[in-house]
Amino acid sequence: MPVEHTDVRWGSIGVQNTRVLGRQRRRFKVQMGAASGFTVDVSAGAFCAELRRVFPKVTAGKGTILVEGQEYDFSGRVAWAKQGDFRLNMRGRMGVTFTDAPEELRRIFGVGPSGTPLPTPGPFPHGRS
Repeated sequence: MPVEHTDVRWGSIGVQNTRVLGRQRRRFKVQMGAASGFTVDVSAGAFCAELRRVFPKVTAGKGTILVEGQEYDFSGRVAWAKQGDFRLNMRGRMGVTFTDAPEELRRIFGVGPSGTPLPTPGPFPHGRS
């Protein structure tokens, strides 16, 4: 996820949220190639997942996401990745942008639990959500 450094205030750097789509924290089982794990957050166009093995940035791949008993196939591209540390039992994280996903999956990920569309997030100062 890209971030823009704005200005320095009280000894910290302000960071502007540049996401285009609203995110919701949801945990779904995800499989990409030989790697499997769980989503951290999802939107209609992308998701963040925790996995033992993450792929390098710009890697394209196919996978599945299990949502309420239904398995959805998708194709995506790794937008960013952060390796974990197996010695500390820490999983890695990666952000995946959908290049092809069923409309039903995008609809599910694009609305909150109440059924209302997720708003585009605004700018948030560094360290706040």
